[in-house]
Amino acid sequence: MTTGTGIPHFGTLRRIARVMQISQVAALALLLGLGALLWHNIADFRKADALVDHTHDVQGEIDRVRATVMLGGLALRNYAISPRPEFLESLERASFESQDAAERLRDLVEDNPGQAARAHEVHAETREILGWYRSSSVIAQRDGAPALQASLAARVNIDASFRLRKLLDVMDAEERALLELRREARELGFQSVKRWSAVVGLVFVLFTAGAIVHAGRLVGLGESNLKTLHADAENDPLTGLANRRSIDRAAQAQAGRPMAVISFDLDDFKPVNDRHGHAAGDAVLRSVGTRLLQQSRHGDVVARTGGDEFVILLPGLADAKVLEGIAARVRSTVGESIEFNGVALKVGASVGFACSDGSLQFEQLAAQADAMSYAEKKRSKTARV
Repeated sequence: MTTGTGIPHFGTLRRIARVMQISQVAALALLLGLGALLWHNIADFRKADALVDHTHDVQGEIDRVRATVMLGGLALRNYAISPRPEFLESLERASFESQDAAERLRDLVEDNPGQAARAHEVHAETREILGWYRSSSVIAQRDGAPALQASLAARVNIDASFRLRKLLDVMDAEERALLELRREARELGFQSVKRWSAVVGLVFVLFTAGAIVHAGRLVGLGESNLKTLHADAENDPLTGLANRRSIDRAAQAQAGRPMAVISFDLDDFKPVNDRHGHAAGDAVLRSVGTRLLQQSRHGDVVARTGGDEFVILLPGLADAKVLEGIAARVRSTVGESIEFNGVALKVGASVGFACSDGSLQFEQLAAQADAMSYAEKKRSKTARV
């Protein structure tokens, strides 16, 4: 990756953020889409399962009508053989249950035209048979068992419940066929739910694994670029020296300790730019930066804080005479000629400096050094005139 302004690194971070955003949106869309399909299949399965339960309910009511009508007939016959009150009670109970079952059956098959028509006939036949049961009960209680036996014989000869049994058999056969179809539909729905559940799970796992791998790569790239960005934020892109932010941070770490500051800007730098162009000026700045680094001690912070302004922080130095010698070497090394495209370029430095045993802050020392540098530059100009 390139250094300098750091823009390419911000572009990489933006790309990382965009990829993560797109990944999240894609994951959400994928899960919503597959979730909708899965929900649709679950809804179909529930519907098929409800239809199976509905068919069982219909079959249950068919059996209940058949059984209760038969129980009513048996109770009536038993009374004719042995006229005991409990048989009439059983007849009454069976009649009520038969009527109730026939009505529930009719309600259950309303959505099936064929079965609904048969259920209405079943209801009518059941009412007719139950009406005869009740009238026979009245005859038995009023006229005695012989009269009931004569009435029963007449009904047996015409098989009064034949049509009801036939209707119930047809309805039962129809429901059995429906049950088979609905069970198959439910099984297909269940298998579809399992398949789509597996698909959703597999896609989610694959997408998550891919996202983790890709995110790991991006994070690795991001960490590398963040380190470079940090370096860009702390260093001057042209010279590689520390910048204002970096030297301020270093000065804060030295607060309350002995330190010295050297400050200067370049003399005759503007004529170099004007005569030879900005490329020459940049070459001068880079050369000065390199020379300052070569002259600095381990732990010193050399910074370019402006266009042609330089500041050096010297931690642990509180000896003014030693500092004066260092400042002289800085002035000398900056003043050496610089070769650029076959031309010898020359600049100078109006160096100011200040030191403290820890009682002064960096800002105070920098202000003193700046004042000294300004005074030195003024004396230099006066001397030239």
